[in-house]
Amino acid sequence: MNGHKKSRGRTMGPLSSGVALAAFAATFGLPASALADAASEIKALKAELKRLEAKVAQQGKDHAQVKNALNTAKAAPGTSAPPPVFISFRNGLFVETEDQEFSFKLGGQIQADGGFASSADTISRSNVGFRRARLEVEGKAFKNWYYKLQYDFTGSGAAGIRDFYLAYRNRFLPEEITKQPVTIQIGNFKEPFSLEAIESSKHFVFVERSLPSVLSPSRHIGAAIAAGDKQWSIKTGIFSTSPQDTSTSPPTGESQYWDAAVRATYAPIQEEDKLLHLGGSFKYHKPNNTTAATDAADLRPGQSSEREETDVLGGGGALTRVSAAQDLSCGASAASLNIATTGVGLLSAPFARRSSCLKYSYNYGFEAAAAYGPVSLQAEYIAAQYERDATNVLIYGNGGGTSLRYSGYYVFGSVFLTGESRAASYRGYDKDFNTPGSFTDIQIKNPVNKGGLGAWEFAARFSELNLNNGGLVDGGFVYAATVAGNAAQKALASTATLGGRQENLTLALNWYPVKGVRFQANWTKTLTLVAPSDRPFLNGDHPSLFLARAQIFW
Repeated sequence: MNGHKKSRGRTMGPLSSGVALAAFAATFGLPASALADAASEIKALKAELKRLEAKVAQQGKDHAQVKNALNTAKAAPGTSAPPPVFISFRNGLFVETEDQEFSFKLGGQIQADGGFASSADTISRSNVGFRRARLEVEGKAFKNWYYKLQYDFTGSGAAGIRDFYLAYRNRFLPEEITKQPVTIQIGNFKEPFSLEAIESSKHFVFVERSLPSVLSPSRHIGAAIAAGDKQWSIKTGIFSTSPQDTSTSPPTGESQYWDAAVRATYAPIQEEDKLLHLGGSFKYHKPNNTTAATDAADLRPGQSSEREETDVLGGGGALTRVSAAQDLSCGASAASLNIATTGVGLLSAPFARRSSCLKYSYNYGFEAAAAYGPVSLQAEYIAAQYERDATNVLIYGNGGGTSLRYSGYYVFGSVFLTGESRAASYRGYDKDFNTPGSFTDIQIKNPVNKGGLGAWEFAARFSELNLNNGGLVDGGFVYAATVAGNAAQKALASTATLGGRQENLTLALNWYPVKGVRFQANWTKTLTLVAPSDRPFLNGDHPSLFLARAQIFW
């Protein structure tokens, strides 16, 4: 019995299997050769299955060994394993580590402009060229450190440097105030002043900034601190010279000028298709006896280093700007001449510096923007106040007296014919610590590469700049005295500054076919032109200007 039970539990060998298959074949009338082939195929499949199982098992062991090696490297003192990186082309080459502590983005911008004007001898009748051609790198390191380097190849030497800064960000404030980190920024970047001035040229609704932009500062070397959240921001800093200045060295024996600037914004309504933005700016300027030879943007308003509607065709601010012969600091034409060497100035030299008229100046501005669906509005008012030394102004015969005030404003409206909303492109402090409360690229609903028409936008802007400042006589007398007046008449005329007044109407048509590409066409009509005192032949002229731009950025 025991032997019988044992045989029942034994597995059949090859001979038994063969006998069974032969019996099966005989029962159903199948040929024995066919069954032999099937048996060999089954045997081969089993062998392949065992091989694959062994391979999978080995791969599992290899993966475990690699994982253990990485863990060991992380645990070992003085060593670190390279973190995985994520690489994409997000409108520019973008690289970021898996832990998001390091990132790197390579971008750029090219703008090709062309245009023509109907009249006005001080600007080009036609012109074409590269407006901007920039490369930039930006990113972060060790989680809290941010950097950016931007160079414009249309400039030369240091003048090609645009944004070039290092920033440290950390949560210094309690969450009850803001959930965003505070930003400490050092380098060359835009002073926090005016919505239009800080906005990137990549995203301008119009080809050039409006007329009052000449009263706003541009990029300067300095340090700033900023805080904010999605709906609000405040940024303030101390700044000095700029690579875009005519010269970065002050006059011999003098110090470099400095600015203190602050801008605050608040956006109580901020939705995908609705926006209300409000803001204000203030800038204090201490000249330290610098002159327009080194700081023309402040000391000769209207002749700024950044082009705008006063200089759309390369006229150097020819239509509206304080006279080229007038430096509001009373500085000599040469940067090295700090004391008067002729006339009444000899009685006071060296006790009174030749560049000592301006004590200080300050600028202030108010801004607002709103959007509802495809319709948007934006407006700003900017003013500049110059306070000067009465005695030195009299000694050096610098016109305008002791207190000068200039101002300007613009208002524009736009509508997207294809349904996009400018509200969707708004960036608060939570998205942009460098220029919070500004606009970025339009979110195109139906780009051309997906079979759509892209985004189409129509816009209209009215802007005004007034660089005339009081005096005892009217503008006609100032023109005449400047050209052919005697000493007494010129002295009377110098009680005013006649930098001119200009009013422009600009119409714009913009096409955004795909992200990073834009085509713009602007037509500008000068409705009012009161010319600067040194160019009276422009008085009453009404030039028309057409500008077109093709832009790509990544």
